[in-house]
Amino acid sequence: MSDENVEVARQVFELWARGDFESGREFFDDTCEVCFSTTSFLLSGTHRIGRDALRTWVDFTEAFETLETGIDKALDRGERVVALAWIRGRGRTSGVDVDAQVGTVFTFRDGKIIRYELTDKREALEAAGLAE
Repeated sequence: MSDENVEVARQVFELWARGDFESGREFFDDTCEVCFSTTSFLLSGTHRIGRDALRTWVDFTEAFETLETGIDKALDRGERVVALAWIRGRGRTSGVDVDAQVGTVFTFRDGKIIRYELTDKREALEAAGLAE
């Protein structure tokens, strides 16, 4: 199942790369939770909001005037897929430019994302059992 999980993670990032941050709900389980790392995101904490976990990500993206995201590598870790990614954009209110290497850890059950953690690259590598 892990090859399929990697493909789902890539599809989610493809949607986000096109700026389509609201699509992809079919990839998320009804019990999905999202966790924003305290080291990287203003909305830090865990949000237990089912399929609407995606809404937390959408709220984050709406804080930007411009936003691009992409995936450099997806690492298969069985039930988890660790995506090494990047975010570039400009804050809507602040006008501050952001260019960050980030990580996303998707946890799967029965082909659906049940948790996704948005973190920095170092934490993502640690989740994959790798050192930077």
